[in-house]
Formats: sequence, C-alpha cells, structure tokens
Amino acid sequence: MIKHTLFFLLFFTFSFSQENITKGIIKDAETKETVPFVNILFKDNSGNLTGTMTNENGEFSLQHIKEVEISHINYETKKVVFETKEVEIYLSPKVYVLDELIISNVSGRDFLKSLIKDAKVRAVKNTKLTTYGREIVKINNQYTKYSDAKMDYFIKKGNGKSVLQINQSRAIKSNLQDSTSSVLNGMDSAYNVRDYVKYAYNFDGIENLIKSKEYTFDRYLRRDASGFEYEFIKIIPNADSDELLYEGYVIVDNKSNKIIEFKVEIAESHKKNSKLKNILIAKLKLNDQSVWCKFKFVNNQYELVYYKSSFNIYIQMGKKIHDNVSGTFDLLVLDSKNDVEIPEKGFDGKTIFEAGTNYTEKFWKMNNIFPLKESEQQFVDSIKN
Repeated sequence: MIKHTLFFLLFFTFSFSQENITKGIIKDAETKETVPFVNILFKDNSGNLTGTMTNENGEFSLQHIKEVEISHINYETKKVVFETKEVEIYLSPKVYVLDELIISNVSGRDFLKSLIKDAKVRAVKNTKLTTYGREIVKINNQYTKYSDAKMDYFIKKGNGKSVLQINQSRAIKSNLQDSTSSVLNGMDSAYNVRDYVKYAYNFDGIENLIKSKEYTFDRYLRRDASGFEYEFIKIIPNADSDELLYEGYVIVDNKSNKIIEFKVEIAESHKKNSKLKNILIAKLKLNDQSVWCKFKFVNNQYELVYYKSSFNIYIQMGKKIHDNVSGTFDLLVLDSKNDVEIPEKGFDGKTIFEAGTNYTEKFWKMNNIFPLKESEQQFVDSIKN
C-alpha cells in the first residue's frame, strides 16, 4: 500500500510540474526567423517584477508563469497569457519614423567617453548581485566541458572588483581520449569568472576601442511610432587597416542619457588579419571574440542585467596539436541589492568548473533560466547518463 501511495505521489508531482512548464519560441512576424535574447518580464511568487531572456535560438522555458511581457528594442512590446504548454510567439518589428545620422559638435568618440566616465561613477555601491552563470568549452566543434552555478557577486564600491561566492554548482566533462584532450581539455575558459562583472562595469569592451584611431563612431537617432527614441552608436573599423579590428554598437537611452546595451565583436571584414603569435610553448591565433552587455539604470546607478563573452582560438603545439578551442560564458543577473556587507573571503578559483559539482537543488531549473540550445542539452544529458 505504501509503495502504491509513493508511486502515486511521485507521478502526481511529476505530472503537476510538467503541466506548469511552458516552452516557447519567439519569431519575427515578418521574416519568421527566431529572435534571440528577448526580454521576458513577469511577477514572481512574491509579486515582484523579475525576468529572464530567450536563448540565442529565441527559445524559453518558464515554470509556474502564466502571464508575461515580452520586449526587445527592435520590436513592439507584447503581453502574452499562456494557454498551452508550447507556444510560438510573433513580434512585430518597430516602425521607425526617424532614423538619421546625428550632426553634433560632440563626436561619437567624445560622447562615449563622457558616458563611460559617468557610468563608472554610478556603477555600484557595495552591491550584491545574485546571478546564474554558465561556461561551455568546445574543442574542434565538439563539446568538452560544461559548468554552471548560482553565484553571488559582492561588488566593492567604486572599483567594480568583487568577492565571489558560489552557492550551487555542477561541472561536466567529456571523456576525450585523443592526444589533444590531454593538453587542451584542461582549458576551462579564457577569462576569470571573478572578473566578468568588473569587465562589464568598466566597459572594457568599448573603452579600448575609443582609445584607438582605427575606429569611427557614428551617432544615429532612432524614434519609433510610439515616440520612444534612443541613440544608436555604430562602431566602424577602418576599412583600409591590416590590423585585427572590431565592430559593434552602443545603445543609449535618451531619457536617462545612459548606456543600456553594447556589443563588440571581431569585424568579419578583418578576421583575415588575424596572425599566429608565439605564446610561451604554443602558437595562437584569435579567430573570433565578442562581448555583449545589457544594463538598466535604477536609483541613479547602473545595474548589470546580462553579460556574455565568447572566444575562438586556434592553438598549435608541436606536431600533434593543431586545434580550435572555443568558449562561451553567460551571466544572468537574478537579483540586486545595495549597501550590503562585503564578505572577506570568497571563491578563489578562476572558473566555475573548478567549483565542481556541489548542489542541493536543481538550481538550473529554477528562476526560469534561459534554456540551453538543443546540441548543448544533448551533451549535458549524454554525460549525465
């Protein structure tokens, strides 16, 4: 009798949880193409407004959420009430009644300088960011490592540096046995997980480009039919340069005059300029690199919303290793609190993977985290099995 009761409870719990999960995909209403990294806002169990994002394939998965507001800077905001477990949502592209080059005495370069200077002053004041982060590493387009964690960044006032505490984590590694894996499979990420928030608040992705004479920064004013307007600053590399240059954009909210988003990546037109360089016992060539940040401006200070960093490098070591290694790091901010006490010690590893597998709850299914791509989920499932 007890066994039957337990089976019934487990079955009921599983069925109930499945019924309360809504999976969906967001597409452009005109092109029918998926729209990546769309903002999804909803109220949590306490009635507080919170949110998540779609992944790069426009997919999302929400649990115990029935009503959302979907927004993207290039699309009309839409409110949706879920009536089925699987949904396909179409967003209408914004119609811009104004999209023109700004002619001003202040150049795009100088305008960005002033914005970044102001942003650094208003960045943080002893802030705690509750976040979800994930790292994915591939060798020759084959997944080798996956790690994710629920983490707290305690950011010190004024300098963006932080004490990191990892509360829940898991680390998954493939069992590659070839000669490459013995050397390269030890790589977790090209950067230090403790520095991601610092890089975001320091605006390193665009500040380094501002210092270079190889770029121009064109300012555009965009206004949609509803009257909402923002400034779009296009980062343009010197077309005649034989250096490895970047391209990208910065979006500035006109009401607050603050940066709300920027993205910088190696320009397609200049990837041919990447050269093999000697680094210690290896030779490296940077194939691709990008940084993408989203912010909101609340209570007279910047709050990080999302940070993404990725790279792809070619590594040559001796006769056996001629391989491409790529890594991606995503950081989604779940909650933010100011004027907190900064702990003296925290996680001192460089990557989430070093924290290992240590969790008491399936944190990756909580807080409605944006889902993995299908190929990534297959890798995670294959290693678990």
